[in-house]
Amino acid sequence: EPTKAAKKIIRARLTVRGFKDTDRNDIDRYAGTSATSSQKIIVSEAARHGWLICTADISKAFLQGVTYEELAKLTGQPMREVNFYLPAQNIPLLRKIPGFEDFDPRTEVLHCDKPGTGLVDAPRAFSLKLRQVTEGKCGMKSSQIDGELCMKHSGQKLTAILSKHVDDLKLTGEPEAVKGILTAIQAVFGKLKVEWHTFTNCGVRHVQDIRSKEITLDQITFAGNLRTIAHPQLTDAKPDDLCCPALHKLFMSLLGAVAYLSHTRMDVVVFICALQRYTSKPQVQHVKKLNKLLTWIQRNPRKIHYRSLCQGAGEGRQSEASPQTTHLRVVSDAAYKKETEDGYSHRGAPFCRATGAGKEDVTKKSAPVHVLEWTCKSQRHVTTSTFSAELLAAGDAADQGILLSHLLHELEHGPLGAHEAREKRMFGGYLPTALYVDAKSVYAAITASFIKPPAEKSLLCHVQYLRELLDKRILHSRVWLDTRDMGADGLTKGAVSRELLHKPMSGS
Repeated sequence: EPTKAAKKIIRARLTVRGFKDTDRNDIDRYAGTSATSSQKIIVSEAARHGWLICTADISKAFLQGVTYEELAKLTGQPMREVNFYLPAQNIPLLRKIPGFEDFDPRTEVLHCDKPGTGLVDAPRAFSLKLRQVTEGKCGMKSSQIDGELCMKHSGQKLTAILSKHVDDLKLTGEPEAVKGILTAIQAVFGKLKVEWHTFTNCGVRHVQDIRSKEITLDQITFAGNLRTIAHPQLTDAKPDDLCCPALHKLFMSLLGAVAYLSHTRMDVVVFICALQRYTSKPQVQHVKKLNKLLTWIQRNPRKIHYRSLCQGAGEGRQSEASPQTTHLRVVSDAAYKKETEDGYSHRGAPFCRATGAGKEDVTKKSAPVHVLEWTCKSQRHVTTSTFSAELLAAGDAADQGILLSHLLHELEHGPLGAHEAREKRMFGGYLPTALYVDAKSVYAAITASFIKPPAEKSLLCHVQYLRELLDKRILHSRVWLDTRDMGADGLTKGAVSRELLHKPMSGS
């Protein structure tokens, strides 16, 4: 048969020039984007329960939000009056539409019944409409920690979990529950584009083995499409010369793209964080280091693995397995570098979900884990010693771990009310959480029978805070690790091996 000629389809969209909106600076803006930890928790739950995972995309999302009248009723704010005009060359096209044959641009304007594409309140209007569907029609409830992570329970049993990233949805759960949620959303927003098992959501490729239900996350294709910077200044200038404006722009563009790889590449985050300190005045050597980093990423592709954490789970029968109890591992580390002119302190921590909740489970050296989140940041406080750097990093890691522990508790037992959440924050009751440190001085200070003021007296309150978390069972365990076993070392130091980061990424 003769080859059919290619058919080109042109899609047009009317976009309002929102930058001309005189009210844009006084409008509440909200884009419903779920946290990166929530995105990984959904994958963890799918692998843990042996559920299928899918993504769904809502077409023309911003045109399907609530109207300005509905928005005013929901928020209690005055109703907005939004009108716009078309460029003069488009008026003949408008007059071809029925009802607009006698349109006169000299005396008439076009009126918006609802926020359209280009207006700053369009994402908020769509988020409100989507929440009405997920909570009102689907019977789901939002987490207190992440409002864009919704869950559905039957009694205290989790049956479905959904994350929203504006109009991109990721969903897993029991088959009947998932089918009911997709049907309810399609009834309001029209036919959804649904993909199962293998798909790309928020720039991250998800691949699920249909039999074992194991899931891997990667950005290999995204990284492969990036190109290193080529510029004459890289060959002519000295390493410490400042970048010219053109090279500076190229550096910022590529660094932003490489930084997006931090969604799945825990092993390179410390290098990205180091380069981001020079965004205002980058030197030629920083551009060369960025090129070198990108080349290494492309030559060493990595995936994050989420394997089953179920009892009695065998190949092909994951759905019949019963999920094990789990605990959260928070591995905190800090790097303190004292220099003549300035000091720089870095903190890092991976947050991993592992099976079991007893003392022997917390101290088990080798166990299957799901990586849920990681941190690689500068210290929020001034540090003057290794002790203060390690102590303050442990406090920050514990705070973030409490939020994750709260979220995981909601998944297992249902969303908490404000009073319940406060009681658990004060007296414990979240998912069992263990904090791991490699600083023996910090471990000894916190676990001592009688807390004594450290040499730096201002740190006493931080020692007492961590001890209180332990005494009230908000943190269930405090574990000391040998520095050579410190898994977070690669998040604070670039010179150490990446092996201890690759292990949890591979699922152990």
